[in-house]
Amino acid sequence: MKKNTKHTIFYCVDNDVIDLDFFRANFNPDLSYTLFTFNSVQMFMNKLKNDVKDRSYKIVIIDNIISSRGMNTKTALELLPAIKSIDKEIQVIIFADSENIELKATTSKLKPAAFIKKDSQYFVRLYPLISRLISEYDLRKKTKSGKRTIYSVIVICFVAIVVFLLGYFLY
Repeated sequence: MKKNTKHTIFYCVDNDVIDLDFFRANFNPDLSYTLFTFNSVQMFMNKLKNDVKDRSYKIVIIDNIISSRGMNTKTALELLPAIKSIDKEIQVIIFADSENIELKATTSKLKPAAFIKKDSQYFVRLYPLISRLISEYDLRKKTKSGKRTIYSVIVICFVAIVVFLLGYFLY
């Protein structure tokens, strides 16, 4: 994987503790990262709210069906608006048990970055997806930085012209 982004934070949310242990033991992308795992939606949402000021790139990997104590069972698609309201830049990858979940997502305004079928081969599909998301993020960052530079140069040139013209006409 490319190492352009300085640091990536991953949040994995799954109420199945065995699946979380498997993920934690086998997740090892070739980049600088921190991995947080949660078997509770509420704990994950609280952590996400606390991390809102952290400027690192963030990716959520969430199981499609999440149940939590004190909360109704929700789908990841139902949680997507709440996640995006905390951090608009965050990317969400949903683990799905069925192939037809993407059909359900087409009716929503907010879309996850991707759906990955949760089977024995999901890491094979997950790493290239993460690499692509990071590349797209880096490209967006460079584009924003380039635009800011262009605007700064235009403003400086404008100010210099105004100062020059004022000096020319006043003296």
